[in-house]
Amino acid sequence: MVLAGLTNFLGISDLPFYTKGEPREAVVVWEMASDGGLVLPMRNGDEVPSKPPLFHWLGLVSSTALGQVDELSTRTPSAVLAILMTLAVYAFAATASRIRCAWLSAIALSFSFEWLRAARTARVDMTFAAFCAGALLLYAVMDRYGVTRARCIAFYVALAAATLTKGPVGLLLPLLVVLVYAATSPAPAPENRTVSSRATRILQAFREIRIVPGVAAVLAVTSVWYIAAFATGGDAFLETHALRENVFRVLDADRFASGHSHGLFYLFGQFFLGAFPWSACVPAIALWLWRGRPLDDTQRFLVVWFLVVFAFFLIPDSKRGVYLLPAYPAAALLFGLVLGPGPEGATERRLAAWGWLLGCLVLGVVGLTGVVVASGLPLESLILPRLRPHEAVEVAASIEALRAHALWTACAGALVVLAAGGAAANALGAHWLRASVPLVISLAVTFGGLVAPVERSIAETRTLAPFLPRVNAEIADRTLAFADGSFDYGAVFYAGRRIPRDESTRADAEYLLAFERTDGVLPEGAEIVLKSRGTGSRGRSRLLLVRRP
Repeated sequence: MVLAGLTNFLGISDLPFYTKGEPREAVVVWEMASDGGLVLPMRNGDEVPSKPPLFHWLGLVSSTALGQVDELSTRTPSAVLAILMTLAVYAFAATASRIRCAWLSAIALSFSFEWLRAARTARVDMTFAAFCAGALLLYAVMDRYGVTRARCIAFYVALAAATLTKGPVGLLLPLLVVLVYAATSPAPAPENRTVSSRATRILQAFREIRIVPGVAAVLAVTSVWYIAAFATGGDAFLETHALRENVFRVLDADRFASGHSHGLFYLFGQFFLGAFPWSACVPAIALWLWRGRPLDDTQRFLVVWFLVVFAFFLIPDSKRGVYLLPAYPAAALLFGLVLGPGPEGATERRLAAWGWLLGCLVLGVVGLTGVVVASGLPLESLILPRLRPHEAVEVAASIEALRAHALWTACAGALVVLAAGGAAANALGAHWLRASVPLVISLAVTFGGLVAPVERSIAETRTLAPFLPRVNAEIADRTLAFADGSFDYGAVFYAGRRIPRDESTRADAEYLLAFERTDGVLPEGAEIVLKSRGTGSRGRSRLLLVRRP
């Protein structure tokens, strides 16, 4: 809990929004807090939110408790739910196997890059992953220890919460995992391997968890919001939630402008990077599970859980690495349950050792890079000429940030290298528990001592947080609008006001916000009053405050 709390909360209160996604969700929370309604608060007064409201409700609760809507209050739900899920994974592994398995599972989850990033951001992904994975963990508990009324109710409450976070997928995906798990249950007798016998086992599994009243209750609860939202938003709500988010993303994301269109194999690389360094042990874990067949029910359920979630998100044309977050707890549990007591086979042990060594090597290179940067060697002359202009600005700012605290950077880099070396030495002897401690130290120092300053420097080159208060002071109560093609969620959030962007309002506004490289949209004779230092979420162009002639 201490480790997860530090990594999830440290620094999130003073890291400004600098991407598109976080202020987009934070604006919805701000609208709720500003009497924009709790059912379907329009972003900036004119845009239907793209996701159901549970994350925003949680953000409103934390904002009310903290007294304002800011970076900390809107990121708190993600951080808290990530900690709770880490503890749930630890508790499940500790009861299913050994304490060392629980430790390995918990650190594999909380120190995976994608999981940690989602835990520190004001977006819906961690909320969805926590409730979706929480429902599946509850099912695993029921499958292992028996179905009780309380466990069953908690299971469907989690499904309803997942549905109110990201739509129908929150109900469909966990039930699909349960269905595949029941369908693939072992049947020694040949007569029990037929399609009809498998269908019988599926029906039996669904009856045990009281699926008819349970799903009916979930639909009844969630439909209250859907009906109310449709009554508020009408066709615009229907187009956003029923079509673009749940149909167009599956069919053709680029054609229907829903975004993130990628090929079939895109998520394989995303999972390897997102779960690194633990993902380097996937070959060893897969081989151990394959050779250890038949698996016990817990291991088999975790394998089904991981594979079904992974395969499910291969289907849509729209793909993002963060979509796989609901599979991360299953992957972490498999990592802990396999490497905690074993694996015993020579090949599996060797593959696992190579995986640990790869992770240690990468961390060692990162730490060594920190030491080199702190030493003052002119890396800029080698790196910057090969980058695009906006990338060069961010890399130069990152190097400057690390050199601003050169002694700390050098010590952090050296500690990362030493800890990675200690982990590698123990991994060679297959001492996974002993190897995990220095590896966690190496990862924690990497995140806190090297990655955090770099992220902050990039945020400072992009964020519009210092600019919008200056804009408000300059224009006072005069009218302001976005120029064509210059809309930015961060500008709206930090302005603390709605800023129109439609053509009719823009024509009458006394002041305009326009990005520097937006050509041909400013009226002739317009005067540039202020210019931001930050380049916005795309990192390409500064924002201008322009006074009409």
